[in-house]
Amino acid sequence: MKPYLTLIAQQATQVLSFLSYSLKLSFTRFSAAIVLPLALLLLFLSPASPAQAQAVLTPRQVTEYALTLEKLEADFYRRAAIAAQSGGLASVPQFAKEIIVSYGQDEATHVADLSAVLPSLGGDPNIVTIPSNPNYSAILGRDPFANPADFLLAGQYVEDLGVAAYKGQVQNLLAAGDAGKTVLAAALAIHSVEARHAAGVRYLRQSLLGADVRPWISENASSSEVIYNENRTGTPIPFSSDAFDGYATQDEVLALVGPILTNVEQPATPQPRQPATPQPRQPATPPTQPEAPPRALW
Repeated sequence: MKPYLTLIAQQATQVLSFLSYSLKLSFTRFSAAIVLPLALLLLFLSPASPAQAQAVLTPRQVTEYALTLEKLEADFYRRAAIAAQSGGLASVPQFAKEIIVSYGQDEATHVADLSAVLPSLGGDPNIVTIPSNPNYSAILGRDPFANPADFLLAGQYVEDLGVAAYKGQVQNLLAAGDAGKTVLAAALAIHSVEARHAAGVRYLRQSLLGADVRPWISENASSSEVIYNENRTGTPIPFSSDAFDGYATQDEVLALVGPILTNVEQPATPQPRQPATPQPRQPATPPTQPEAPPRALW
């Protein structure tokens, strides 16, 4: 049997185990026709060469990594919602403003759920922080909240990267066995929502701005559309096909997110100059007459 077929068989066993755990179903309810494609889709997550290898993370580390990204996304949409009320995004239609708020609520829920899981893994969600004022201008080289076009393009990059980041950690969670099952179930549930967001942002770019963009990442599109390495080698998954999405390793994600996770100092707000309080005029003091020199006694 070829090596990759052996890997497929191993992945099939893992998939069966996970599905029976999370869905409370017996192995007999999954036919080979369903298991094999699922195993094949997970197979590409196994690094095939040293160049694609990434650090092996524990379930706690994966959760901390995901929580950092979710806190950043929640903050991104929170700032967008503010800009939609009285800033550079105020001109977008009301339905788009509601989408921004809805996506932000989703991300906030992801933060809450991952924060609830982390203590059971020995972690502390309170030490997973992002800067008070992240450098979102690092995404495009300019303020993404200044106008709808820049915001939606930045949002597309943010969501695409989130989708790829979750897929990049499936192998680590599978390798953790039972310890990773809870986190894997949460990661897969969040991943599908991030993919929905990514498609939604692309739809807004197309419908509101007339952007020439598909609802999904396309390797055949402009190179600027793909922000992480889609050209994986040594795998049976053809990433050049629109039928498959790629994944991003932790190093690739951090290389893109690192510049955003730096604090930007807000310029000090100039204080209005207070008028001087008039002081009551003091009556003029008459000049003091110099004392006469003491008279000599002789």
